[in-house]
Amino acid sequence: MTSGERDTSPQRNGDNLRPTNDSGSDNVVQTSLATSSALEERLASKMLHYGKELCFFAAILFTTLAALHTSPPKVSQPPSARPFFNQSSLVLDFYKGHLGAAIERVTDADLSFVMYYAPWDAESQAVRQEFETVARFYHKQIFFAAINCWHPGSECRAEYSKIQSYPVFMLYPRRGPGVQYRGIRTAPYMIRFLHAFMNPIFRITDRNQLLNLIVDYDAVVIGYFNFIGLKNSPGYNVFYKTAIKSLERDPNKELAFAVVTDTSAQSNYGVTEFPSARLLLWNESLSYPMENEWKSDSLLKWIGGALHQATLWLQPPGTKSLTLAPYLKDGPVLFLFTPRNPFHRYNYYYNLLKAIGVQYYNCGDNLMIEDIVNHLESVRPREKAKHYEKSKQCMRLLDRNRVQQLVPKMSITDRQWINSSCCSQILTNKCLMCKKTTSVLLKNEDAVCAANLNSFYHSCKPTDVFNVPTKEGEEHEKNEFCCENHDMMEDLETSTLTEENDLQTPNALSDYILKDECRHLLTGNNYHPPVFPKNLPRDHQKINLTSSICKTNKTLALIAVDSLQFFHIAEGLGIDVAIKKDKTAVAIVDPLQESQYILEQAVSYNSLVQFINNYTENSLKRYLCSHSRLESVKSSKTQQECSVSENSVICVPELTTDTFLNTVMNPDKDVVVMYHSPYCAFCHAVSYVYLTVAQYLHNMQNLTFVRINGDGNDLPWEYTMNRYPAILFFPAKRKADSIVFPFSLPISIPNFLNFVLANLDCNAHIEALVNICHLGIGDSPADCVSQIRLLCLEIIEDLLQNYRRLRRSLVSATNKTVTSKKLKVLLLRLQHIKEIHLTLGSISDLRIDEDKVILIRNKFKAYFQELSALDIDNSVDRKVVSDKHVNISNVSKLGHEL
Repeated sequence: MTSGERDTSPQRNGDNLRPTNDSGSDNVVQTSLATSSALEERLASKMLHYGKELCFFAAILFTTLAALHTSPPKVSQPPSARPFFNQSSLVLDFYKGHLGAAIERVTDADLSFVMYYAPWDAESQAVRQEFETVARFYHKQIFFAAINCWHPGSECRAEYSKIQSYPVFMLYPRRGPGVQYRGIRTAPYMIRFLHAFMNPIFRITDRNQLLNLIVDYDAVVIGYFNFIGLKNSPGYNVFYKTAIKSLERDPNKELAFAVVTDTSAQSNYGVTEFPSARLLLWNESLSYPMENEWKSDSLLKWIGGALHQATLWLQPPGTKSLTLAPYLKDGPVLFLFTPRNPFHRYNYYYNLLKAIGVQYYNCGDNLMIEDIVNHLESVRPREKAKHYEKSKQCMRLLDRNRVQQLVPKMSITDRQWINSSCCSQILTNKCLMCKKTTSVLLKNEDAVCAANLNSFYHSCKPTDVFNVPTKEGEEHEKNEFCCENHDMMEDLETSTLTEENDLQTPNALSDYILKDECRHLLTGNNYHPPVFPKNLPRDHQKINLTSSICKTNKTLALIAVDSLQFFHIAEGLGIDVAIKKDKTAVAIVDPLQESQYILEQAVSYNSLVQFINNYTENSLKRYLCSHSRLESVKSSKTQQECSVSENSVICVPELTTDTFLNTVMNPDKDVVVMYHSPYCAFCHAVSYVYLTVAQYLHNMQNLTFVRINGDGNDLPWEYTMNRYPAILFFPAKRKADSIVFPFSLPISIPNFLNFVLANLDCNAHIEALVNICHLGIGDSPADCVSQIRLLCLEIIEDLLQNYRRLRRSLVSATNKTVTSKKLKVLLLRLQHIKEIHLTLGSISDLRIDEDKVILIRNKFKAYFQELSALDIDNSVDRKVVSDKHVNISNVSKLGHEL
């Protein structure tokens, strides 16, 4: 290797560079390093700037692409619509929500009752059968339809998208707006509503009719018209629409609308202008202001503002509502629970309440009140005889088979009401069928019409009525042919009409009215037998009200409630109307005093008046409601709360209003009571603690653990708790010294056990400790026994002091007999505690010495029997012992093991 190579080769390897002391070279190196670092920083900042711009443009690009390719969210398809009503139903079911087709059918009928439903709604499903029953009753006069207004995408859903709840019932006349039914959703009440709609106005011809209306209804609106025809009688149509509109607020028609059309009305009733209206109440008559417009809304507003009633029927909607709140907020309320028959206008017990109510609210000594009361009294026996006579007449009519067709045939057309038109293209629950003849309906409704072009009549072939026809042209030909023959049949039917079969003659209509009354009467008898009380005590001398509303500060609101529909309200007050005479009961609820009073006697005029008088005079005894009392009628089992463990089962008795005082006030027993409520979630957690401690001490002779539902059982005020859960200790011989478990302490097993031990007397305390040590709770077995023996010695010392004091006072005692008995009790206690102390001296472990534990328990049993035989109040010698003698720090652990 040459010297040149040796000189230059080491410089190629930086590791072999040797440091030099040349300062010039060092400055050059430092300058080059600073320059390179500055370049790197500028390059990095530019790259960061460009990177941000690239990210921004990329985000815009991706957002644009996502917007262009965004598709609507995937939504599962709704289930296919299915018929809600059976094919054999008289209700035409538009189960796909075809609102247009339904409206077309409604406009063809004189009167239509439509149910808007949702197929999944439980209330719609429950009311379906009731709607069917109404349709069977009135299908010849009214067209019944049902529309699925929930089905997504349907016409009805699009038009009525804001329906709050289903079902909705609407009654549509051919002309004019519909009326919504807001009453009870049962068939009898719906039939009553439809009957009221078809008979909205009474015609008055004499004053007796007017008095009957005032007595039968809560109020009467009477209109006066110079009647010379519907078109030429100004104001009559407005009055008629007012009567129809009022049924939305008053579906049971408690408010009667009547008209006087006699031209002599001006002189007989003092009417000076036509049209005019008056509101006849039980105590006054009000005239419609002539300056007001004669419009339906104005009339209804005037009636609503002026209406006041002495008594009324209350009809809650069946869901959570504030129907009762306004009456209870104003003061006490008298409730009359009695069956109400929607088919019968007269109600015996409501008649009694109304007669009392108009007198109770009569402040101005109105003479009209006396006429109303006398008329109400005369109606009672007359209505009973009238009802039974009418029932016999209708039964005779039925026996002669004259009640089979209760409606004039000419007033209906089966093809219209049975919905068998062949022209409809809308799927319903009906088959597309035609008639074989003009008067006979095809019996086979499970078929569709098949036109026979070679014959005038048609035959039906079985097929699926819910499938859409596949051949639209063929179906169109069938429908066209069917409609042509339908018109021919109508012409034939019209041409054969004669005077004999014309059922719209006066005689035929009169006969129809009689049969219609019989149908309502007999149907009402089947719904519920008429209530005309038998064997009531005769009121030989009527009792008068002590004072009216004007003379007392305890004003009662008088309200009647249907006990068939709203019996649960009576049960909430502790009344089982099912076992009451005529299912009728009376109660007064005073929310201010938080009290209720029940009429125990049979309901009669005198008993009701006396009940109101006693309440006014504060001589009624508060009724203590017990829901367990109602449950005991249905079940004879004794209610208990039980806890099951590996070793034993402990059951705690459930007290009621009837058993509470007898159990708690037992002078020989210490009673621990837990107040709970089914609506209290924390009570369920505390029940474990309560049952565990009850299991520890269940072998004690004179200690009882019980529970009571404080929310469902009314108690005397001194035993009522205002919060749950709550635990009370009632000591024996000293019930007035009851103690409440501190609400500031958590309810745990150690705290609750200490609470019980701290309130037991000396003997019961020792018995409890023996049971606890037997279970292994506390310190070691030897320490547990020694602590009990130490407690026995302290008790013996106290008893000896009391014994010496009584011996010294025996010489100067005024009643030496009582003092002697007390000395006997002290000696008995000394002997008992001594025996327990000696027995414990031979025991080292109470957990394993079962025979000695049984011996101690028998000694306590014999001791308590001897003590009760002495029959003396020994409360003065009762000693409450603190819990310092037992360590129960590990009670919670043992409780979980048990």
